[in-house]
Amino acid sequence: MVASELLTVRLRLRPFATDLSDLAALHEIQADPEHMRYYPHPFSVDESREWIKKWLAHEKQHGFSLWAIEDRETAEFLGNCGPAIQLVDGEQHVELGWSVTPRRVRQGIASEAAAAWRDQCLGPMGLDHVISLVRPENAPSRGVAERIGMAPWKETTFGSQGWRHIVYRVDAHATALGGQRSVSMSMMSAQSSPRSPASTAVRREHHRYHMDRSPLLDRR
Repeated sequence: MVASELLTVRLRLRPFATDLSDLAALHEIQADPEHMRYYPHPFSVDESREWIKKWLAHEKQHGFSLWAIEDRETAEFLGNCGPAIQLVDGEQHVELGWSVTPRRVRQGIASEAAAAWRDQCLGPMGLDHVISLVRPENAPSRGVAERIGMAPWKETTFGSQGWRHIVYRVDAHATALGGQRSVSMSMMSAQSSPRSPASTAVRREHHRYHMDRSPLLDRR
């Protein structure tokens, strides 16, 4: 079951607003050249708009997606984080991705949000593992992956530029045995939405999806 929102100690994770009211705050992040140095290029406002539409469509089809990150106290838009289906070496996996505003980097926000989604994916959603695709030179994202219990699994080329990526992975049994899931950082909201047909299909084995690849999904 996928919650309607996820709450952590400091953060609220929620779907992007369907009225596109998150666009201005998101585009401020995605237009920053330094922040976007691991993406093919900084986004135009039209690309940021299509980014939101893409993930709203993913949410509708599959029952989960990248979500907005908000500060629980101020409601400030901090970025986005969540699971998405990616084709890696001919096989479909659920990847956790994250992106946090440059104003709030090095505060553990990406790790806190990603840990909440890791617990959701490997718990209520019933996945047996999740991955994260990270370029080797992207030390901040490598740090986030390792802090939430992921380890390098293999390397691959990925995205429209054919860049080399490390495929980080964490398995459900590993988190259960290792006690790596941080309950204090990942308090799921009591409000839960009914399981959609797509999310019902997200099981521990043989989960298969069909999704058109887009340059807007190529990141880090």
